[in-house]
Amino acid sequence: MVLSIPELAKRLNVNDSRARQLVQSGRIRGQRVGGRWIVDEADAVQYRPGKPAGRPLSERSAWQLMSCFWEASPRRSLLAYFEPSPVEKHRLKERINRLQDSPDLLKLLAAWLANRADKFEFSSSPDDIGELREDKRIHLSGVSHPRSGLLANSEVEAYVRRDELEGVVKDWFLVEPFPGNRPNVILRAAEHVPDELPPLVVAADLAERPGVREQQAAREILKSVHAH
Repeated sequence: MVLSIPELAKRLNVNDSRARQLVQSGRIRGQRVGGRWIVDEADAVQYRPGKPAGRPLSERSAWQLMSCFWEASPRRSLLAYFEPSPVEKHRLKERINRLQDSPDLLKLLAAWLANRADKFEFSSSPDDIGELREDKRIHLSGVSHPRSGLLANSEVEAYVRRDELEGVVKDWFLVEPFPGNRPNVILRAAEHVPDELPPLVVAADLAERPGVREQQAAREILKSVHAH
């Protein structure tokens, strides 16, 4: 069961503003779907008052940070698009140091990167899934990315540029899933999406899933990457 912000607020006995703050800060894991925050009931139950992991970064800052844990060539390309100012470079160094010293890297990463893209969930004909994966406008991530080691063939998880999202949805006849039905297409829309996604993007997507296999895959990716 998923909860809206008002439903979460009622469950926690706080006002809507406080509930939204808890989700946006990463203290309660949430997802932005169609511009609105939703929270899985299991994550709401796990909430305990305490020190927050960290406030979500802006989309721009999130992609700058993710590009730092990447090979040199594609990293230069992405940083060129999000050219950091001297102040942003200083903040990047501080965040890299904090990540490397964090006792719970996955939790901090999930909190910081919550605003990396807008998340949309859809239903698609199962017969179209294979061809949808080949669409050059989308860039596979999460369980659909080879680096995850999962490669779920019955669904697609990917990134798309905001200005191309509408076209992808129309071309593939993607619709909102019926209540209670699990989506088989997850698209995250961002301002700029590189042809090759940074490993931290894949890890962040996997970290948002509750499954043990997905969580372990996210941790394995984090172990394999280092800041450059």
